Amino acid sequence: QSTTTRPRPRPHTTTTTRRTTTYPPWTTAPSFRGVSVCVRYLTDYLQTRNPTIFTLSPSRTPLKLSVGLGGIYTLTCDGYSYYDVYLQPNIKFWSNIGPDTWTRVCVTVDSLKNVAQVFSGSNMSIRKTMRTQYVWSGEPVINFSGFDGQVTDVQVWDYPLRYREIFNYMTSGVYGAYSGSVLTWSSIWYSPRGNTILEDAYGWQEKQPISSKGRRRQPKEENKTREFVNVGESRKRKRQQL
Repeated sequence: QSTTTRPRPRPHTTTTTRRTTTYPPWTTAPSFRGVSVCVRYLTDYLQTRNPTIFTLSPSRTPLKLSVGLGGIYTLTCDGYSYYDVYLQPNIKFWSNIGPDTWTRVCVTVDSLKNVAQVFSGSNMSIRKTMRTQYVWSGEPVINFSGFDGQVTDVQVWDYPLRYREIFNYMTSGVYGAYSGSVLTWSSIWYSPRGNTILEDAYGWQEKQPISSKGRRRQPKEENKTREFVNVGESRKRKRQQL
């Protein structure tokens, strides 16, 4: 009688390599939730009838907001006008927001739902589906070089704002404080370009004490290529200067 023995299988091990992604020091991790930008501006539409207010992350994932005479905003992503989304904030949303010298505007992009919406003063637009999937790269840079007018109170968040947060911005923080998670007006560095004037809102200027030189607080100016850099970078530079 003969017997047959099968060779025992050799044990084997599997190793898994975990991939990690690093980002340059002047960026933040990409936000998969979305992005929100709020600004106050003044323009007379004399230079152009459809001025571009700002371009967020111009060198990586540009998100551009323009406005026309009829108060219709155009949102362009990735630099292609084919993907333009037109948003008109003509729906009354809040009744207790008074008039303001400045035009107040917030744009929110929800990357998970792929929708965008614009708020201006007490009004809002309907939510519209983006014509292409937009995921913000995290580049904390916003460019106003093509805007002919005045800009103040610039705030950028790495997520779509909730209605309460937008209300706090539109009411200048009377009912609740606000501060951008990526860029905030109280701590910015900028490089002047084009015809845009960056300054505090007139109401804030009245509250600022006049110094011995007669000048009020202004955003910190620095000759760099980026118009605005993130809060963490500006604080790091402050420590290096001390």
